[in-house]
Amino acid sequence: MESYLTGRGYKESTKELDSTFSPYGQSGKDSVPADPSPISKPTDLSSEVIFDEKDCPKVEVKSLDGKPSEIIVHLDDGRILCIQCQYPE
Repeated sequence: MESYLTGRGYKESTKELDSTFSPYGQSGKDSVPADPSPISKPTDLSSEVIFDEKDCPKVEVKSLDGKPSEIIVHLDDGRILCIQCQYPE
């Protein structure tokens, strides 16, 4: 049986697919190797609920080494608002 797309500009490939992944526009030989440097993990990550009352959004603060790093607001309809805290070094 003939393919539905035959004659519509589609050509079936007869060669086997290459199973190696390469980013768009690069061949496998030209790709840059991954950075082997280890990813540092936070030393002291803590989470605290600072506001939780009936019929109000719940507010949670995640701290890293004693500094707030993220404020998470859990809204009544199930949505979550995340606010990232960034400090100048």
